[in-house]
Amino acid sequence: MSVEYGVELGDVAEVRSDLLMLKYAQNFYGADEEVASVLADRGICTQVEMRPQPGEVAVIETRGMIAPERVIFVGVPSLGQFRYTEMRQMVQTAIQCIAERHLPVRSLTATVHGAGFGLDVEESLQAMVFGFQLALSRHATPLTSIRFIENKSRRAKTLEAALRSMGMLGAPAKSQLKESPAVIPQPPVKKTVFVAMPFSVGFEDVYEFGIYGPVRRCGYVCEKVDESAFAGDIVARIQEGIRDARFVIADLSEEKPNVYLEVGYAWGLNKPVILIAREGQRLHFDLSHHKCLFYSTIGRLSSDLERLIHQMFGPGISGGRFGAN
Repeated sequence: MSVEYGVELGDVAEVRSDLLMLKYAQNFYGADEEVASVLADRGICTQVEMRPQPGEVAVIETRGMIAPERVIFVGVPSLGQFRYTEMRQMVQTAIQCIAERHLPVRSLTATVHGAGFGLDVEESLQAMVFGFQLALSRHATPLTSIRFIENKSRRAKTLEAALRSMGMLGAPAKSQLKESPAVIPQPPVKKTVFVAMPFSVGFEDVYEFGIYGPVRRCGYVCEKVDESAFAGDIVARIQEGIRDARFVIADLSEEKPNVYLEVGYAWGLNKPVILIAREGQRLHFDLSHHKCLFYSTIGRLSSDLERLIHQMFGPGISGGRFGAN
């Protein structure tokens, strides 16, 4: 049976499906917290019943209290250890549960995890899609539809474009394959770029179109911590992001102390840093004598940054791997 993929703008608690898949990262965050609170407050189950250990699941019949017929909470590691590999494993665990428990699930909804705590939303989507493909090649299920629900219109458009570029949007995905899962290629290994910039709504377009776009086109994973959405130790997450990055991009516009501190931390680790700033911005401290890419428009920033990344670092894809995870 074929499975179609799609993206829908909305609230996961209000979109109808046979099963809503959510993570439990040893605490509740975002949509996970919203749904768990509703189910507990309305007496469907207790909070404890929705707290599975990593690798385990909790399936809850919602009894009409939210739009999905049932919810599966998949236990995953804490946020600090929850990355793209863990997302693939989470998806595989959910599909295995559907198959083994013979759940009557034809339509599944899910959120794309990670964007609020610094992960690359397109990379997260690709990890989850790969997890679905791999799991569906191993387990027979009645699934015909998988939709990713997003409540931010801009991010929903990004996810839709990513699915389309993968050839998955609205297209039947090969599932329940007779061939060995070993023939399914894993996504190529990509290097990571960490972005340090002001926490401001005014910089959303700069990030999405001037930085995120060219970084992705160069083959890198692009990560940035969103202060407004992040739950947990934001300083530790930023430090982790810089440590794991191939290089850092720092926007020095508006002289934000956090960005200067992140540049200093990166230099302390001998991480290369690309400095950018709006035209007319004065640079402070020891940064004033370093090369900085000044931009007057987002379009110019995008093209100049893409060219600079290619010149300095080359492509971010370091090769592919094949075989089951």
